[in-house]
Amino acid sequence: MYKLKRNSIYRLKGFLFLALFVVIFGSYSDCAASSAKADDASVAPANIISIAKKRMESGEQEKALELMKKYVQQYPEAEAAAELFVLIAKCEKEIYEKNRSVMAKSVIASYEQIINKYPYSELGAEACFQIGQIYEKELKDNDEALKFYEKCVVEYPVTTFAASSLYRTGQIYESREDYEGAIIAYQRLSNDFAKYQIAVDSLLRVKDIYATKMKQNNKTIDKSIEAYYEVLNNYPENKKTPEVLMELAKFYKEKKGDAENSIKTYQQVIERFEKDPKAYDAYMEIARIHEENKDYKNLAQTYNKLYEAYPAHEKADKTLFEIAQIYEINLREYKKKRIDDKTYFRLEKNNLNEAVKYYTKIVDNFPQSKYAPMALMKIGDILNTDMANGLDARLMYKAVVEKYPDSKEYAQALETYNKMR
Repeated sequence: MYKLKRNSIYRLKGFLFLALFVVIFGSYSDCAASSAKADDASVAPANIISIAKKRMESGEQEKALELMKKYVQQYPEAEAAAELFVLIAKCEKEIYEKNRSVMAKSVIASYEQIINKYPYSELGAEACFQIGQIYEKELKDNDEALKFYEKCVVEYPVTTFAASSLYRTGQIYESREDYEGAIIAYQRLSNDFAKYQIAVDSLLRVKDIYATKMKQNNKTIDKSIEAYYEVLNNYPENKKTPEVLMELAKFYKEKKGDAENSIKTYQQVIERFEKDPKAYDAYMEIARIHEENKDYKNLAQTYNKLYEAYPAHEKADKTLFEIAQIYEINLREYKKKRIDDKTYFRLEKNNLNEAVKYYTKIVDNFPQSKYAPMALMKIGDILNTDMANGLDARLMYKAVVEKYPDSKEYAQALETYNKMR
């Protein structure tokens, strides 16, 4: 009985001691917390920046953020407020990056479990590629990304993920301006995965690297042309072939100064892809080359072929007008004759007749076009000035006056017509 009573007393003392400890410790914690809050509250706005920066440097971004936001609310007009807002934004970004990094590494761990559990499957290949993607896109660690892309290529060589890994490898090397490394990756891809569209894309990247990224000299220019033909010869019916041909034609003209091969290449677009919108552009580029070379005969022929191929095109009236202008102005011919030891120049009318023919086509086929009254005026001027046919010329001016009273040619046509009456 005495022993039991003594044990009860000991237990009571123990509980009392524990309660006292809790009270003391609780009071101490409250004091410490109060002290900490008092410390925070006592910090002047001018000093808050250095304190916040120290907390951010020590990895306590959350505490720094809480402290800064509190002071901005209390001292919105303080001199340090502007810098604090900048620091708050930076701190929030660091918190986001830290959380994202933690989450990304958690996802990587999950993908690694898949690789370990299904090492030789399509699932393993996808997991390996996705880890590379996370390192490249989320964690901005290209070195680690390259390791997993290479692992995917080596351990899962016949999968689409291996092809994508090689393409991403080429992209990373390009971003580092390691163009030789990029070309190697792209060529591995084109050799090993020739049936995939991504193989075409990789060869196009090789072409672009030689054509636009590397220092231009005879070697890189020739390499570029080789790359163009590698795409065209290996994938002749690819959807990007018209675009590649257009680029090659432009490359011949601008980099090689080879107008002949440029025209031949544009001609391939016209002949092989007549229904593609690029065919119209190819005609226009051929015309531009002839115009630069002042080859007006071939320029007129090119525009004529363009009109015949696209008679209902929105710019068909303009095309006819261009042809007529070439015959009237650029191909205007004079024949030299010697009579009694004197030299005479006689105007040849064949090309002027061609000009009239095309101007007439505009009036007949596109009577509502803005070029129609212009064409009538041109016909009238040719007939009146060059062919001395004033009677027919008056009819042309009269047609402008009667049919196109709102045109800018109306006033001149009316004046000329009245003078000829």
